[in-house]
Amino acid sequence: MNLLLARLRNRWLRASLKKRELPPPARHNLNALDHLDNSFKAIYFRYVVFDLETTGLDLKTDSVVSVGAFRLIEGRIQLSDIFFELIRPGHAISQSSVKVHGLVPDMVENARHASDVLDDFLAFIGTDILVAHHTGFDLHFINKIMTRKYGFPLQNLALDTAVLCRNLLFSSHPYPYGFRVDHSKFSLDALAKHFEIEIHDRHTSLGDALATAMIFQRILEKVERSGSGTLKRLLKSNSYLKA
Repeated sequence: MNLLLARLRNRWLRASLKKRELPPPARHNLNALDHLDNSFKAIYFRYVVFDLETTGLDLKTDSVVSVGAFRLIEGRIQLSDIFFELIRPGHAISQSSVKVHGLVPDMVENARHASDVLDDFLAFIGTDILVAHHTGFDLHFINKIMTRKYGFPLQNLALDTAVLCRNLLFSSHPYPYGFRVDHSKFSLDALAKHFEIEIHDRHTSLGDALATAMIFQRILEKVERSGSGTLKRLLKSNSYLKA
């Protein structure tokens, strides 16, 4: 993500929403980019690593059934500072998805709807940088809820561990980790195996978020060792356009 472009879009959005009444979590989210400085070391920023489980993989028709998140401060996972909630999707959970994450209708029938959970999630992430594995998928669902409720998407900077690993850690090794050769080499399971990370509760939002957080720690370590270690260096590697 280009920070300058994100700031320009954010400035326009803030101007357009200036007179609109918004609850504090949503209003605060509009300030998510204000504290970021490309020249600061990446490890000194706060990050929220999150994961969603959904009713299926259709971006148009499926919904969120759980969200889990961990916070990183100075590169350390804060195990006492987590977010987790089951979510009532409002429609059926596909059998194929139940086989993956194990969440059946009875487990979420008394849960809150995503729109009601959103403000708590916004309060948790604050202005921290977001991190996920294949971020676009997870952000699509959150932004669909956010836009429907408040009229704008999340303003937090977002990073993708799959893209960062491709560009930053394995860019000089096309085999066996070449992105063009085999996308599965950048799956959560493949990367966890490479880093010797044991994934507890695989295909649960908390379990996958924790594994992603540990992978992101390796990325921060790599950036720190590679030279300047700045946020600019990290953002430069967070591009799908790099080969």
